[in-house]
Amino acid sequence: MASSMIHLAIVQEMRKEVSFRDINRLFLGVILPDGAVAGNSHLKKKICENTRYTYDLECFRDRYGKYMKKDDLYLGYYLHLIQDMLYRRFMYGEHGWNSSVPGNVEKLHRDYEILNEYVSKKYGLSQEMIQELDLTEEPLAQLAEFDVKGLIKEVRGEFVQRKEEKLSILTRQMADEYIVRATEFCVEELKALSKGKSGLDSTVWSWEKPENISHGKLNQKLNAKIENM
Repeated sequence: MASSMIHLAIVQEMRKEVSFRDINRLFLGVILPDGAVAGNSHLKKKICENTRYTYDLECFRDRYGKYMKKDDLYLGYYLHLIQDMLYRRFMYGEHGWNSSVPGNVEKLHRDYEILNEYVSKKYGLSQEMIQELDLTEEPLAQLAEFDVKGLIKEVRGEFVQRKEEKLSILTRQMADEYIVRATEFCVEELKALSKGKSGLDSTVWSWEKPENISHGKLNQKLNAKIENM
Protein backbone atom coordinates (compact mmCIF):
# COMPACT_ATOMS: atom_id res chain seq x y z
CA MET A 1 0.00 0.00 0.00
CA ALA A 2 2.41 2.71 1.15
CA SER A 3 5.38 3.51 -1.08
CA SER A 4 8.81 2.03 -0.41
CA MET A 5 10.11 5.51 0.36
CA ILE A 6 7.44 6.01 3.02
CA HIS A 7 8.17 2.60 4.56
CA LEU A 8 11.85 3.53 4.74
CA ALA A 9 11.06 6.93 6.25
CA ILE A 10 9.06 5.32 9.04
CA VAL A 11 11.85 2.98 10.17
CA GLN A 12 14.31 5.86 9.82
CA GLU A 13 12.17 7.82 12.28
CA MET A 14 11.84 4.78 14.53
CA ARG A 15 15.62 4.68 14.90
CA LYS A 16 15.32 7.80 17.07
CA GLU A 17 13.45 5.72 19.66
CA VAL A 18 14.40 2.11 18.99
CA SER A 19 17.82 0.43 18.87
CA PHE A 20 18.05 -2.01 15.98
CA ARG A 21 20.69 -4.67 15.41
CA ASP A 22 21.32 -4.57 11.67
CA ILE A 23 20.13 -1.54 9.72
CA ASN A 24 20.82 -3.12 6.32
CA ARG A 25 18.58 -6.07 7.09
CA LEU A 26 15.95 -3.77 8.62
CA PHE A 27 15.73 -1.52 5.55
CA LEU A 28 15.50 -4.49 3.18
CA GLY A 29 12.91 -6.19 5.38
CA VAL A 30 10.60 -3.20 5.49
CA ILE A 31 10.31 -3.06 1.68
CA LEU A 32 10.62 -6.78 0.95
CA PRO A 33 6.90 -7.74 0.90
CA ASP A 34 6.47 -5.55 -2.19
CA GLY A 35 9.31 -7.38 -3.94
CA ALA A 36 7.49 -10.70 -4.28
CA VAL A 37 6.99 -12.11 -7.77
CA ALA A 38 5.05 -15.16 -6.58
CA GLY A 39 3.28 -16.21 -3.41
CA ASN A 40 1.25 -14.45 -0.75
CA SER A 41 3.91 -12.09 0.61
CA HIS A 42 1.44 -9.99 2.64
CA LEU A 43 -0.33 -13.08 4.06
CA LYS A 44 -3.59 -11.62 2.80
CA LYS A 45 -6.64 -13.70 3.63
CA LYS A 46 -10.44 -13.51 3.55
CA ILE A 47 -12.45 -13.58 6.76
CA CYS A 48 -16.06 -13.02 7.89
CA GLU A 49 -17.54 -15.30 5.22
CA ASN A 50 -15.31 -13.77 2.55
CA THR A 51 -16.68 -10.26 3.11
CA ARG A 52 -13.48 -8.81 4.58
CA TYR A 53 -9.73 -9.01 4.06
CA THR A 54 -6.83 -8.83 6.46
CA TYR A 55 -3.13 -9.61 6.71
CA ASP A 56 -2.59 -12.70 8.84
CA LEU A 57 -0.32 -11.18 11.48
CA GLU A 58 -0.90 -14.11 13.82
CA CYS A 59 0.43 -16.50 11.20
CA PHE A 60 3.52 -14.37 10.63
CA ARG A 61 4.22 -14.08 14.36
CA ASP A 62 3.74 -17.84 14.82
CA ARG A 63 6.07 -18.71 11.95
CA TYR A 64 8.68 -16.01 12.31
CA GLY A 65 8.29 -14.59 15.81
CA LYS A 66 11.47 -16.22 17.05
CA TYR A 67 13.38 -14.66 14.14
CA MET A 68 11.83 -11.23 14.74
CA LYS A 69 13.41 -11.20 18.20
CA LYS A 70 16.94 -11.50 16.84
CA ASP A 71 16.90 -10.60 13.15
CA ASP A 72 15.90 -7.17 11.84
CA LEU A 73 15.10 -8.56 8.38
CA TYR A 74 12.08 -10.32 9.87
CA LEU A 75 11.24 -7.44 12.16
CA GLY A 76 11.29 -5.05 9.20
CA TYR A 77 9.03 -7.38 7.25
CA TYR A 78 6.51 -7.41 10.10
CA LEU A 79 6.67 -3.62 10.37
CA HIS A 80 5.79 -3.39 6.68
CA LEU A 81 2.64 -5.45 7.23
CA ILE A 82 1.34 -3.37 10.13
CA GLN A 83 2.26 -0.13 8.38
CA ASP A 84 0.15 -1.21 5.42
CA MET A 85 -2.75 -1.99 7.74
CA LEU A 86 -2.59 1.47 9.25
CA TYR A 87 -2.20 3.01 5.80
CA ARG A 88 -5.37 1.34 4.59
CA ARG A 89 -7.33 2.80 7.46
CA PHE A 90 -5.67 6.18 6.88
CA MET A 91 -6.37 6.32 3.14
CA TYR A 92 -9.70 4.53 2.85
CA GLY A 93 -11.29 5.44 6.17
CA GLU A 94 -10.02 8.95 6.78
CA HIS A 95 -9.41 10.27 3.28
CA GLY A 96 -12.04 8.46 1.25
CA TRP A 97 -9.68 6.85 -1.25
CA ASN A 98 -10.90 3.72 -3.04
CA SER A 99 -8.67 1.50 -5.15
CA SER A 100 -11.65 0.09 -7.09
CA VAL A 101 -12.43 3.49 -8.61
CA PRO A 102 -10.91 3.54 -12.13
CA GLY A 103 -7.70 5.57 -12.25
CA ASN A 104 -7.27 5.93 -8.48
CA VAL A 105 -4.39 3.46 -8.18
CA GLU A 106 -2.52 5.10 -11.06
CA LYS A 107 -3.03 8.55 -9.53
CA LEU A 108 -1.73 7.42 -6.15
CA HIS A 109 1.33 5.75 -7.65
CA ARG A 110 2.08 8.90 -9.61
CA ASP A 111 1.86 10.88 -6.38
CA TYR A 112 4.40 8.48 -4.87
CA GLU A 113 6.78 9.24 -7.73
CA ILE A 114 6.33 12.97 -7.25
CA LEU A 115 6.78 12.76 -3.47
CA ASN A 116 9.80 10.44 -3.44
CA GLU A 117 12.35 13.24 -3.59
CA TYR A 118 10.59 15.23 -0.86
CA VAL A 119 10.33 12.22 1.46
CA SER A 120 13.91 11.06 0.87
CA LYS A 121 15.36 14.49 1.62
CA LYS A 122 13.18 15.27 4.63
CA TYR A 123 13.83 11.95 6.34
CA GLY A 124 17.48 11.54 5.40
CA LEU A 125 17.17 8.55 3.09
CA SER A 126 19.72 7.48 0.50
CA GLN A 127 20.31 4.79 -2.09
CA GLU A 128 23.11 3.32 0.03
CA MET A 129 20.58 2.33 2.69
CA ILE A 130 19.25 -0.37 0.39
CA GLN A 131 21.65 -3.29 0.17
CA GLU A 132 21.10 -6.53 -1.69
CA LEU A 133 21.17 -9.66 0.47
CA ASP A 134 20.98 -13.32 -0.46
CA LEU A 135 17.72 -14.69 0.90
CA THR A 136 18.00 -18.15 -0.64
CA GLU A 137 18.44 -19.93 2.68
CA GLU A 138 16.19 -17.63 4.69
CA PRO A 139 12.97 -19.12 6.14
CA LEU A 140 11.20 -16.11 4.58
CA ALA A 141 11.89 -17.65 1.18
CA GLN A 142 9.25 -20.27 2.04
CA LEU A 143 6.62 -17.55 2.25
CA ALA A 144 7.00 -16.17 -1.26
CA GLU A 145 9.42 -15.84 -4.15
CA PHE A 146 11.23 -12.51 -3.99
CA ASP A 147 13.09 -10.67 -6.73
CA VAL A 148 15.52 -8.92 -4.41
CA LYS A 149 17.77 -7.68 -7.19
CA GLY A 150 14.83 -6.21 -9.09
CA LEU A 151 13.40 -4.64 -5.94
CA ILE A 152 16.70 -2.99 -5.04
CA LYS A 153 17.08 -1.62 -8.55
CA GLU A 154 13.54 -0.23 -8.51
CA VAL A 155 13.82 1.43 -5.10
CA ARG A 156 17.23 2.94 -5.83
CA GLY A 157 15.75 4.32 -9.02
CA GLU A 158 13.19 6.22 -6.95
CA PHE A 159 15.94 8.52 -5.65
CA VAL A 160 15.69 10.80 -8.64
CA GLN A 161 14.95 14.47 -8.96
CA ARG A 162 11.92 15.39 -11.00
CA LYS A 163 10.14 18.62 -11.77
CA GLU A 164 7.46 19.89 -9.42
CA GLU A 165 4.06 18.53 -10.41
CA LYS A 166 0.58 18.82 -8.97
CA LEU A 167 -0.43 16.01 -6.63
CA SER A 168 -3.77 14.28 -7.18
CA ILE A 169 -4.43 12.38 -3.95
CA LEU A 170 -1.54 12.15 -1.50
CA THR A 171 -0.24 15.54 -0.35
CA ARG A 172 3.01 16.29 1.48
CA GLN A 173 1.02 17.04 4.61
CA MET A 174 -0.77 13.70 4.40
CA ALA A 175 2.50 11.82 3.88
CA ASP A 176 4.12 13.54 6.86
CA GLU A 177 1.09 12.94 9.06
CA TYR A 178 1.02 9.26 8.18
CA ILE A 179 4.76 8.83 8.78
CA VAL A 180 4.46 10.41 12.24
CA ARG A 181 1.48 8.27 13.16
CA ALA A 182 2.95 5.08 11.73
CA THR A 183 6.20 5.63 13.61
CA GLU A 184 4.32 5.87 16.89
CA PHE A 185 2.10 2.94 15.89
CA CYS A 186 5.09 0.69 15.17
CA VAL A 187 6.99 1.71 18.29
CA GLU A 188 3.97 0.90 20.44
CA GLU A 189 3.60 -2.50 18.78
CA LEU A 190 7.26 -3.33 19.45
CA LYS A 191 6.82 -2.31 23.07
CA ALA A 192 3.79 -4.58 23.38
CA LEU A 193 5.62 -7.54 21.85
CA SER A 194 8.65 -6.95 24.09
CA LYS A 195 6.35 -7.25 27.11
CA GLY A 196 5.08 -10.60 25.93
CA LYS A 197 1.73 -9.35 24.67
CA SER A 198 0.12 -11.03 21.68
CA GLY A 199 0.39 -8.08 19.29
CA LEU A 200 -2.11 -6.52 16.92
CA ASP A 201 -5.31 -8.46 16.21
CA SER A 202 -5.57 -8.90 12.44
CA THR A 203 -9.36 -9.26 12.67
CA VAL A 204 -9.72 -5.86 14.33
CA TRP A 205 -7.59 -4.35 11.57
CA SER A 206 -9.43 -6.07 8.73
CA TRP A 207 -11.15 -4.13 5.96
CA GLU A 208 -14.22 -4.56 3.82
CA LYS A 209 -13.81 -5.42 0.17
CA PRO A 210 -13.58 -2.10 -1.72
CA GLU A 211 -16.17 -3.26 -4.26
CA ASN A 212 -18.67 -3.69 -1.43
CA ILE A 213 -18.35 -0.07 -0.33
CA SER A 214 -20.19 2.84 -1.85
CA HIS A 215 -17.83 4.79 -4.12
CA GLY A 216 -19.68 8.01 -3.49
CA LYS A 217 -19.51 7.68 0.28
CA LEU A 218 -15.84 6.78 0.37
CA ASN A 219 -14.77 9.47 -2.08
CA GLN A 220 -16.70 12.38 -0.60
CA LYS A 221 -13.77 13.54 1.53
CA LEU A 222 -11.30 12.93 -1.26
CA ASN A 223 -13.24 14.97 -3.82
CA ALA A 224 -13.65 17.87 -1.40
CA LYS A 225 -9.90 17.84 -0.68
CA ILE A 226 -8.94 17.84 -4.36
CA GLU A 227 -11.28 20.73 -5.13
CA ASN A 228 -9.63 22.81 -2.42
CA MET A 229 -6.02 22.08 -3.48
